[in-house]
Amino acid sequence: MSYKASATLTSKGQVTLPAPIRERLGVTAGDRLDFDLSASGKLTVTAVKRRSIFENFDEVRLPSRGRARTRKDIDDAIAATVAEKFPRAGRRRG
Repeated sequence: MSYKASATLTSKGQVTLPAPIRERLGVTAGDRLDFDLSASGKLTVTAVKRRSIFENFDEVRLPSRGRARTRKDIDDAIAATVAEKFPRAGRRRG
């Protein structure tokens, strides 16, 4: 099913998405939209879903060593997960 709507560009270059379009995309204030403008002038708008920071760490695993986990164990597990999921995060710019 396709949806058509129109909006007006403000003097600041802003557009308000009509409510039916926002609802169909499932977006709310603060959500990101990506724009793709083809050579023929067709504009495609794609909603980029926000992810909770906790979703990135749902796979953090701490090895069971038969002892209580220390703060260092937890920090090391998080650092390993960040390095795996976001390889560029640990790089320093120089």
